[in-house]
Amino acid sequence: MTEIVAIIRDILLSIYLLAGILLTLALLVFAFLLYKAVKGLINVATRTAGNFEKVSEASVEHIAKPLEEGVSVGTVAGNMAGFATGFVAGMRGRSKKKKEEEKKKKRRWVPFL
Repeated sequence: MTEIVAIIRDILLSIYLLAGILLTLALLVFAFLLYKAVKGLINVATRTAGNFEKVSEASVEHIAKPLEEGVSVGTVAGNMAGFATGFVAGMRGRSKKKKEEEKKKKRRWVPFL
């Protein structure tokens, strides 16, 4: 009778150890995937902050500095209009460039396009 209890104890101990190892591996994979997701979010936030910095520097340079220097209202309005049109043109140009790159990639793999 004591041998049967010892065998059952050994089997249960082995099952618990195996379950613990599997759970540990699953948690490690989950932690790695979480790390990759957070790293991607941090990279996106860093790029966004950099873009915001560029826009704010440009607006200070083209709008705020001329106002400090006391230039005419027409010059400031012209700078503001130039900044706005450049910003819109830059945004439209980026999307066109991306579309052209996608077309080039497709052309590489599909010779008849």
